[in-house]
Amino acid sequence: LAQMSTRSLGFLEKIANLTGAIYRHQAAQWPRRSALLKGVFKNELAPPTQAQWPAIKSDAKKVLSVIQSGAYRQLTVREALVYTAVALEISFWFFVGEMIGRRYIVGYLVPSNYVSKETRKIVAEQKKIEARGY
Repeated sequence: LAQMSTRSLGFLEKIANLTGAIYRHQAAQWPRRSALLKGVFKNELAPPTQAQWPAIKSDAKKVLSVIQSGAYRQLTVREALVYTAVALEISFWFFVGEMIGRRYIVGYLVPSNYVSKETRKIVAEQKKIEARGY
């Protein structure tokens, strides 16, 4: 039993040392990686410039013409998968943006005592009807 406790202690020490080494390596690499991430975010996630809008419009027209003509049926499986992956990426970015805008993952945070204008109107009408005795 004594050997087992020292053996597991040695194992835990190895895990702790390995975790510390990995952390120190990542901490040393962070300044370089953060500069790279800032550059990527600045270039890739920036809104389109005025010069890029004509290309965006022409690409959108091409997509619409492909859909209307049915030319998408002639795509290879690989091309279809690539286009599907791009469409999924765009939709995921939309949903992530919605979550960021809401500041909540699922739905909107609504106060528990919130009553919409329409509901207030309906309740007021019902109270008027009840007051008349109908």
